[in-house]
Amino acid sequence: MSARLASMLALALWACEDGSKPVDPVWGKQACGDCGMVVSDPRFASELTTPDGARVFFDDPGCMASYVRARHLEPSHMWVRSPAETWIDARAARFARGAASPMDYCLVPNDNGDASWSDVEAAAISRAQKSEAK
Repeated sequence: MSARLASMLALALWACEDGSKPVDPVWGKQACGDCGMVVSDPRFASELTTPDGARVFFDDPGCMASYVRARHLEPSHMWVRSPAETWIDARAARFARGAASPMDYCLVPNDNGDASWSDVEAAAISRAQKSEAK
């Protein structure tokens, strides 16, 4: 199969894909939709689908919150990886504070965490305000 035909087939399959279910990024190759770093560590990966069905991946839950905030976006779906490495709804997830994360938002999905998605959003707002103050 030629590379062009394979690309067209992949695009056709992606267009028919159900955006209400999470999929894995291309680990180690997919760029974060916010910071551009490579999504490589499943513990911190997150993903959303936009209202028009586009899928965006992130290397840190904080990057996803920052992306949503900066674009005034209301995603159709948002997921983070659970400690069991399954995708879970980001808005219902719990997060542990203080864990080193790829972009230093320091919130990692954890079943026993004391933080919620609103804390991830607050971390993104705080970072944006610090950047704007500089």
